[in-house]
Amino acid sequence: VLAGIDALDESEEEREAAMESALLAEAPRLERSLSLLGALAAVSPLLGLLGTVSGMITTFNTISATGMGNPKLMSGGISEALITTELGLIVAIPLLLIHAWLRRWAERREAMLEYDAIQIFGLQEEGK
Repeated sequence: VLAGIDALDESEEEREAAMESALLAEAPRLERSLSLLGALAAVSPLLGLLGTVSGMITTFNTISATGMGNPKLMSGGISEALITTELGLIVAIPLLLIHAWLRRWAERREAMLEYDAIQIFGLQEEGK
């Protein structure tokens, strides 16, 4: 809105360009941490999978060293595999939901800013 006010004495095209420029500058501020949040949501299950592989390697090393006669010796590796998988999912699922919610919030906010600018200054969008 301030960009539109600053360009009040300009032509409608120049005012519209100033408003569009201001809206484009605002978008990165609204979305600044979304990529990091999305990356964390994507990496968390992979870290859980890495722990699963590590736990299974531990289990197979135990089996190769002692045989399958003592299940208690194998349980440590299996436990490691299950716990890391669980923790990866515990982190990933909420982050994925939060990321989706925040992305939608930013999109709604951008649309609202554009709508308000059009309403306040009576700018016409071509093709719409």
